[in-house]
Amino acid sequence: MRLHLLLILLPLILLSARPGFKEGVSLYNQGAYWEALRIFAELAEEEPSLNPHRSASSYMRIRCYNKLGFSQRALMLAREFPASYPQSEYLDDLTFLIGEIHLNLGDAREAAWYFANSAASTDNKKIRRAARKYTESLVGTVCDTDDLHALAGRSINRTGQFLALLVAERFLKDGERGEAIDILFNLRPYIKDEDLRKRAIKLYEGFSASAPDTVHVAVVLPLTGALSTIGAPILDGIKYAAMTYMDSTDLAVKLHIFDNESKLSETIRIARIVRDDSKIVTQIGPLTNENIKGTAAVIEGRRIPIIAPTATEDDLTGLSDGIFQFRATRERKAIALAEYAVQILGLETFAIISPSTEYGQQFADNFATRVDELGGQIQYQGWYVGEPTDISYVHFRRIREIGLEELYLKFQADSLRLDSLMTGMITEGDSVNIYEKQLWPILKKSRPTRGDSLNVELSHIDGLFFPIHKGSVPYIASQIAHNNLNTHVLGDENWLDRESLRKNATNLPKLTLVAGDRLGFQEIGKTFSDEYNRIFKHQPEQYDLMGFDVMGMVLDASQYAGGSGAKLWDVLINSPTYEGLVHQIQWGGNTKRENDLVFLMDYVDKSFELTGYYDNSGFFSMDSVATDSTTAESPSAIE
Repeated sequence: MRLHLLLILLPLILLSARPGFKEGVSLYNQGAYWEALRIFAELAEEEPSLNPHRSASSYMRIRCYNKLGFSQRALMLAREFPASYPQSEYLDDLTFLIGEIHLNLGDAREAAWYFANSAASTDNKKIRRAARKYTESLVGTVCDTDDLHALAGRSINRTGQFLALLVAERFLKDGERGEAIDILFNLRPYIKDEDLRKRAIKLYEGFSASAPDTVHVAVVLPLTGALSTIGAPILDGIKYAAMTYMDSTDLAVKLHIFDNESKLSETIRIARIVRDDSKIVTQIGPLTNENIKGTAAVIEGRRIPIIAPTATEDDLTGLSDGIFQFRATRERKAIALAEYAVQILGLETFAIISPSTEYGQQFADNFATRVDELGGQIQYQGWYVGEPTDISYVHFRRIREIGLEELYLKFQADSLRLDSLMTGMITEGDSVNIYEKQLWPILKKSRPTRGDSLNVELSHIDGLFFPIHKGSVPYIASQIAHNNLNTHVLGDENWLDRESLRKNATNLPKLTLVAGDRLGFQEIGKTFSDEYNRIFKHQPEQYDLMGFDVMGMVLDASQYAGGSGAKLWDVLINSPTYEGLVHQIQWGGNTKRENDLVFLMDYVDKSFELTGYYDNSGFFSMDSVATDSTTAESPSAIE
């Protein structure tokens, strides 16, 4: 090392040097460091006009102190050098020298850092080569685990990137594959230089060759056809979850991706492939209830989990032991909303308007059944086909007729007769005045009209339950307001249309929704969104987040399954909960394979607020969180 450095220094320093300086170098080369130090110290203190090589003398003085074992003195002078000689041509040499000083002090971490800085900053090929050699040797063999972690996270500049890659290589060599992948994942957004990028790629290739365990997951989604707008973002979310998982664990993930085009025949064909592939431990998808049933029928012979990400049909898990419903069933959400409306909000009378689809019918029937059981009254239940562009003539008209009839009957049963009001024979404060303002538009009739001027606001319906399909909010909100109903609107998560609700906020003064996730009231972190957008070229939305959380749940459980689908089934069903980015799982129901956790939220001041949630132990109010604890967090939670 000594000879190598002198070969670097002599051509730079001795040309045109003063005789005294040359003598000092000669003494240094002979190992006479005290004599050389005396000369270089004197030269370093001379005026610049007398010694044009003053910075070189100062540099050699530092080298002498280091050779004599005065490392701290050498380090102090080395730190002062850049301020004293900011234009010195020996700054690159000094960085390497500081690395040597730290090495003499036994500080491998700092030595590696300065050698790496020297390799990154110098234009001298010999210094660069020596610096890289020392850095690689220290990181590869000398630094301990604490040193490695500190070096890997010290900086994101080129020096830091070079060191982090060396640390990742060391971890991989030592069998710490997860540590190495974690470093590469953190570096990924910053590596720009071609040589470092190639080094990172080579390191990734090493992971593939050394990966002992791979989790094989079948993903069956509609990537073409009408439902591709749902399937494609779910797949992106799944891919991102797999990517982040591999970046932070010792396991590799192999996605077997299939496009079922939303067709049952194609779904069954794919299910046979999955059934016959012993490596596959689970299947995510398909989406629709019909296709989930077809898949379960084919794969029944293999005990692997079939994760239904969107299917919410009641009793679906009862058809096959393999089905796990990631989203709460319609029955679960309807019952939770009914209990909240009657027991928490204190509502007594209800009307239900819902689409005549299977989804709408199951939701409405479950809600009505539970309200009846709790002592509430369903005064009206109606259905519509297609988009609810105008349901006032049938449904809202009938609801108003019921209210007007009710007011009229109350008036007739009052202590004073109708004609006494008409002739002014009532006293101020009489009970009949309760109805006068509401009934005045129809008082001259012998019976209520079948359609009044809508000047009569009716409040006979405490709660209007309105499960809908996506995109229906703009039609419904305005019709509720137009029909002058003073009621608490109750809905499902398809009401989560912020733009439409913002425009109709005044039409919906009281709105409560039941949902299977936290997306309505929880913001997604900017770091997550930016990284996702950088990779997939779009912001993560509802179905992206669903895919991410579904895959996260599968991979979290797979760590304990040992590559076995049957063991993965056991792990899933015995896992108490799983908390994802916006979803939370709590298995329950009769089969213990339905997600029991649902959330209640109120629409207040043009945003949603979490009111409480139902899990398999009952209702938990967020009011109690505010009362009992200032630090408690809510749990995590599509038709």
